[in-house]
Amino acid sequence: MGLDHFFRGFRLLARPGIRAWVIIPLLINILLFAGTTLLAIQQFNHLLTGLMEWLPAWLGFLAWLIWGLFGLMLAIIYGYTFTILANLIASPFYGLLAERTQNLLGDSVDSQPLSWHAAKEIAGRAFVRELRKLWYFVPRIIAVFLLCMLLSFVPILNLLAPFIVFLWGAWSLSLQYLDYPADINQVTFDDMRHLANDRKKLLAGFGGLILLGTSVPLVNLVVLPAAVTGATSLWLAAFNDDNSAPAQ
Repeated sequence: MGLDHFFRGFRLLARPGIRAWVIIPLLINILLFAGTTLLAIQQFNHLLTGLMEWLPAWLGFLAWLIWGLFGLMLAIIYGYTFTILANLIASPFYGLLAERTQNLLGDSVDSQPLSWHAAKEIAGRAFVRELRKLWYFVPRIIAVFLLCMLLSFVPILNLLAPFIVFLWGAWSLSLQYLDYPADINQVTFDDMRHLANDRKKLLAGFGGLILLGTSVPLVNLVVLPAAVTGATSLWLAAFNDDNSAPAQ
């Protein structure tokens, strides 16, 4: 199950050979956490005030429910934004973390010790693929945002907005982190997406837990590297076999 691999990712962070590759991404996450959390609090207060002023008087009795759903949606957006920024900056280290994790789990992608040249190649490729993922994700993020904005003006249907955001966030984050082990196994992002389409139920819990974790301050600092190690474990268990991985 995807849930099992998510929690296994946390356990793997403490393993020898893995810890060293977590330190730099963790420091990056701490710096981003301070900035994005402050911005999120400011925007939440501003948007919440505007929402309460816009709310018609006859819907006053629903204020607490709308407040809760609005806060939930913003928390998800905060977690997703934090994840995008952290992944873009830390992607070279996450590529190396996935490579080390796969070797540790007994499915070595390179029989030789990791050299400086190999490390630079993995890191550079991971950053380029991060840009490729943004090209895929950004138009869809905008589409989901516009849909939720339209729904927010429709009574009853506006209750669906947080759930739409959550489902999209869970799916996209599962793709985001599966791409690191896919990369080191020479599977393209597009091929990985097709493989993932056949395993949506497996990925639902994995991506959902990542999204929930990234929405919780402080917890999100360790969720991202744990998602990389967990996704690598998931890849080896469900994707990395002769019948699944497309030939390169």
